[in-house]
Amino acid sequence: MDKIIEEAKKLRAGIDNHPVIQEYYRLQALYVKDETLKEMRKDIARLKSLGKEEEASNLLKLYNKNPLVNNYEAAKQEARELLSAIKDIIQ
Repeated sequence: MDKIIEEAKKLRAGIDNHPVIQEYYRLQALYVKDETLKEMRKDIARLKSLGKEEEASNLLKLYNKNPLVNNYEAAKQEARELLSAIKDIIQ
């Protein structure tokens, strides 16, 4: 069992060091820390809870045009594809 755990740790380290995953982690940190985006997410949720769907939709469109959001979403998709390929190989 120790051999399996050791191999799993090596795989995780290899994945974490892959350039696609590194870029995802970098963008994720920026995305999470961005105060403007945090406020926009809160405002979108608030507007939706108040039933102001049109205003929420307009703000969401503006939010989705932010380059950081676009880059983060693209990196997240690339990371998912990489992990899916690794999963397919393992299975």
